[in-house]
Amino acid sequence: MNIEKKDINYDKLAVAIIEAYDSDRMESGRKELVRGMRHVLDKYQKEEELQVVDDMLIAFTGYKLDTLLNMAEQISDDAVED
Repeated sequence: MNIEKKDINYDKLAVAIIEAYDSDRMESGRKELVRGMRHVLDKYQKEEELQVVDDMLIAFTGYKLDTLLNMAEQISDDAVED
């Protein structure tokens, strides 16, 4: 894929990402996010690949993977029961 960065409207891209996330969450919720994160962390394990994962998580959440994992440890089992 050859994308010209100068042609990207980042405001519209942000809206598209938010709308896609909201739409997907309504349909499949946490299970899809679990499946997707498991896939990403299984597939990308090298240090430089994990840096890209960190960069994407920072872009979407404001936090790196290790911070999110620390936050996840504080979540009670009751909060994740279906």
